[in-house]
Amino acid sequence: MNRRSRLAIYSGIYAALYSFCLYKNLGGATFPFFVIGTLCYIYLCTKEFSLIWKKDTKFFALIVTLIGISQPLTDKPMIHFFNIVFVFTLLIYIALHQFAFDEKWSFVQTFANIFKAFAGAISKFFSPIGDLSRYKQMKRNAQDTERSSFPWATVLISIAVTFPFVLIVILILSDADAVFKKMWSNLFNIILPDMTWLKIVLLTLIVFFFAYGLIAHLLTFPYSGAAKEKNRFSPTAAITAGIMFDVIYVIFCVIQILFLFIGKFTLPEGHSYAEYARSGFFQLLFICIINLLMVLVGIELFTGNKLLKTILSIMCGCTYIMTASSAFRMILYIKYYYFTYLRVLVLWVLAVITILLTGLLVKIWRENVNLFKFSFVTFFSMYILLAFSHLDYVVTDLNISLADEQSSFFEKDGYSDLNYILYETCLDNAPLVLNDSRFSSIRQDYINEHFTDINEDMSFREFNLSRFLAKKYSK
Repeated sequence: MNRRSRLAIYSGIYAALYSFCLYKNLGGATFPFFVIGTLCYIYLCTKEFSLIWKKDTKFFALIVTLIGISQPLTDKPMIHFFNIVFVFTLLIYIALHQFAFDEKWSFVQTFANIFKAFAGAISKFFSPIGDLSRYKQMKRNAQDTERSSFPWATVLISIAVTFPFVLIVILILSDADAVFKKMWSNLFNIILPDMTWLKIVLLTLIVFFFAYGLIAHLLTFPYSGAAKEKNRFSPTAAITAGIMFDVIYVIFCVIQILFLFIGKFTLPEGHSYAEYARSGFFQLLFICIINLLMVLVGIELFTGNKLLKTILSIMCGCTYIMTASSAFRMILYIKYYYFTYLRVLVLWVLAVITILLTGLLVKIWRENVNLFKFSFVTFFSMYILLAFSHLDYVVTDLNISLADEQSSFFEKDGYSDLNYILYETCLDNAPLVLNDSRFSSIRQDYINEHFTDINEDMSFREFNLSRFLAKKYSK
């Protein structure tokens, strides 16, 4: 049995595991098993092709495993969504990292190659069929016999390639003729009374072809660490633009220091502190993100010199002050309107920006710093804290503990925080809401709103800690 045959076996087992873990079950207890199974699949493939499991891959594997473990512990749809996005991206990166020499890649080059690997897996989608055909041909040649035999391999390959297109044609013709549609519907009902099995088989086949194609692509595409030196632009344009931005930023930052931080502050007529804070926060957050990108572009695309480095450093310093101003405004807003998930989330974003900005500042003056790995460790370490935080529970608990009296939290300036808890939170805070007497007025509405999608007979595949605790405390 050759290497490609074993790769096909590994891919088949992995595809079956994928379908078992994730078919209509993206938030259940099998999600971590899918992550661990994918890591084992990558390990077996690298071992099969005599590649060493790199030291830093172990750390990347730990990061993605922790993200996977957080999936069945929370009921927050946003966390579920980002967990899925980050897990799939990280798993592709880990495979790429194992098969490529990426030590000298730049920040932008690393992201570009991740997308190339994904596109390459799609381009190699039918490579198992071609490899099987070549293997059968080599086997026949090795036998050195003139005896003719029925070409079973060719027939099976033709069926596998043609079958999806036949289904498409059937669907189109069924839409064109009602009698034809009824005939095929009756036929499918006889052969496959439950279409679930067909969907599982199709999902398994898609995963098999994609996984095999990804490894096949990584084995053939020349991902090399000895990348050609990029042709960088003259720094004149970056210096000119940077000076213009820096002048504006310095003036703005002086105003923030004198009027917002020190306290020599007079609001425009007709504005409250809360309105002032909220009106400026999102604009500043946007500018901070733009500044991160501008500094990154300045580092990656332009030839470095001391003047450009100084200008970029001033931009980083101003961005620190803008980040602090944005955080101060949000804290001021929270003082009047208490916590919500998004208000805490934006503080988290500001903390991440601050740390990433520090990495960029170091990169400006020390070009040998691996900015991608620094950003990787920073972002995903912070994200894991967020994923495990059960922030809806923390926010609800904080709001109650900070309230001077019942009415100061639940009703303020005509706004009902009970509605926020009822419609904007997930089951992560169910143990608190269902047990605290202060929420008794919305207890039944909370159950009606949040329990519609909970399966009463939760299987092992579907187990989710927040949903399990919610069911427990609702009785």
